[in-house]
Amino acid sequence: MSYIVLARKYRPQNFKEVYAQEHITEILQSAIATNRIAHAYLFTGPRGVGKTSLARILAKSLNCVNGPTTTPCNACSNCLEITAGTSPDVIEIDGASNTSVDDIRELQRELLYPASSSNYKIYIIDEVHMLSKNAFNALLKTLEEPPDNVIFIFATTEPQKVLPTIISRCQRYDFKRIPIASIVQRLQEISVLEGIKIDSESLYLIARKADGGMRDALSLMDQAISYCLNNITIDKVRQIFGMIPNQVYQKFLTLIYNKDTQGLINELHLIFEQGIDLQEFIANMQEFVRILILRKLQVQIKDINPDELSLFDELAELFGQNKLLYILSYLIACRNDLRGSSNPYLILEALMIKLCKLDEMEDIASLIGKININAFAQPVSMASPTTAKTIQSSYVASSAEVPLREETIVAKMEFNQENLEQLWQRIITRAKKISQMCALALDATTDRKVEGRKLCLTVESNTNFRCLKSNQEKLEESISELFEKPISISLQLQETEPPTKVNIQHKTLEDIKQENPELAKFIDLTDSVLVKS
Repeated sequence: MSYIVLARKYRPQNFKEVYAQEHITEILQSAIATNRIAHAYLFTGPRGVGKTSLARILAKSLNCVNGPTTTPCNACSNCLEITAGTSPDVIEIDGASNTSVDDIRELQRELLYPASSSNYKIYIIDEVHMLSKNAFNALLKTLEEPPDNVIFIFATTEPQKVLPTIISRCQRYDFKRIPIASIVQRLQEISVLEGIKIDSESLYLIARKADGGMRDALSLMDQAISYCLNNITIDKVRQIFGMIPNQVYQKFLTLIYNKDTQGLINELHLIFEQGIDLQEFIANMQEFVRILILRKLQVQIKDINPDELSLFDELAELFGQNKLLYILSYLIACRNDLRGSSNPYLILEALMIKLCKLDEMEDIASLIGKININAFAQPVSMASPTTAKTIQSSYVASSAEVPLREETIVAKMEFNQENLEQLWQRIITRAKKISQMCALALDATTDRKVEGRKLCLTVESNTNFRCLKSNQEKLEESISELFEKPISISLQLQETEPPTKVNIQHKTLEDIKQENPELAKFIDLTDSVLVKS
């Protein structure tokens, strides 16, 4: 008999063998036990997590000679035929190659014939999202009211492409990615059954690379067995998949901590010489720094080998959390730059030099703290000494944080004409936050005077007057934040002098004839009359 790959050989045959999908298997077993079996199911989720396998298990549970049962025997003729894919009552259809309306019509004709030797006639349509819109519509009526003892089970990795009218007629179950711990557990079980020796580091590496898919993990395991035979070691597994040991990234981070630029570039050139995919290199380094940050936060991580935790903990002690975040942000930006770069080596070399120079890039809060507050905002000198001293001391005390409000930098001033003129442009800038029209109307005022705690503004345009009037409360609140006490605004519309009346004297026909004799002859010959427009 020809070799059977692990993904087929160890395909789940009952509900207990389906890993990490208990939220689905328990519901289905309860439905079978209470005879609450739906006529249509939709299984969605990423690849290799057990959608089609669970559809077959459900079919066996319903059509087993002992069924419906939650524990199919896997020994009767019905179970064996379903496992082999030869059952006449369980029809598996590939949605990618049966996309047309004609295919659905053929299926509908087959529905007229009852199950031959089973309780139910079951149709499993894989990758159902590949059906055309017309095919979906042709299936609607049949799906809503199928013949007795007919069950549809749809499986798809892209549920968003399935028509909502189809989804609404099904019981939908969303499969999740399989946790790394569950994949490692399954790989260990299979390695024992196959008589294969494999170390824990290799198991975790294969599980991480499988990205939550059990089928992918078993395919990778098959590759490792083909290369390593019965003794799988981490060095050979890394060689197969082009993975870089964590010790390499540990060395990179140690060189960054020691600011050894030359040593870091030399290590990077060794990576270049090995022909390692640079995108993969940066991606793995991102993952390494991510784990460092999580260990720094004392978060439990289940997707790495417990034996490697000490390596991460020792390295995490060298770096502060902020610095690790800086490194991670540089790595993310570098990975994006690599996609469209014609010289990836230059980008990586520049990245490593930057990472060694991180300590030379002072925090912006520290730089702002060194700025003379009086040079930054001269109005402070006009405030009371007590207020200025309070503002300056509070600002210096909070130099570890970037100030978010201008009031922490500039003291409030006394409300008088001189200060108003000095701060007028700042008032205009604040008005822009209310609306651009409000700022234009405020800037167009012809006169502005301070009377006690009242700001008197004269406006010559009705449009500007209405704009300021509608935003008066917001303006008062915004301007008051610049002065020691709240102020109010008084608006006055400038009166304009009425236009001078122009008396226009209307000429008679006789006046025109006297002024122009030639025109008079034309008027007499043509009997012209004077018309008022």
